[in-house]
Amino acid sequence: MHIATLARFAAVAAVAALALTGVQTAEASCGGGGPGSPSLGDRIAAAPTVFVGTVVYTSDQDRVARVKVESIWRGPGLPAYIDVHGSPVSGPFTASSVDRHYQSGTRYLFVPVNALPPFDDNSCSLTQPFAADLSAYAPTDARAPGPATFSDHIQNFVGQNAWVLPVLFVLLVATALVALIRTRSRRRRHA
Repeated sequence: MHIATLARFAAVAAVAALALTGVQTAEASCGGGGPGSPSLGDRIAAAPTVFVGTVVYTSDQDRVARVKVESIWRGPGLPAYIDVHGSPVSGPFTASSVDRHYQSGTRYLFVPVNALPPFDDNSCSLTQPFAADLSAYAPTDARAPGPATFSDHIQNFVGQNAWVLPVLFVLLVATALVALIRTRSRRRRHA
């Protein structure tokens, strides 16, 4: 009996250890700010990339945003749709102290931590929901993004309707099975 109890304890401990090995965390501190730090306008003007866009949909626990770019304030020309990653980690059992979570349908002023796509962002950056007072920082030479492509529309549809692909797959398999059963049934009747 004592050995059985130890065996159960060992099994539970092994399962717990396996579950915890998938957990990944990252620690970071934003720092900055405080007396004498540059104004928001100065910080936006110094950022290598700044753009305004609306989140179409999110993934990875709302830490990755599919963004419809509306206006490019600073940095390279951008396509109509881009992905912005709001965490240094990714996956279902991961988290960091600087994770940024996005909301679908929300318009943001994006100030990513890197200058070129794919864009990385976090809660320490200047990225924030767009408010009317932020319009005062818009440059006179703000540009529009490139045009949307056919693949953008497909990616947006699939991203917003991820359940559609498995349903279509099940329907396709079911249709193939019905066709196979009918074909075999006809062959048996005619044989």
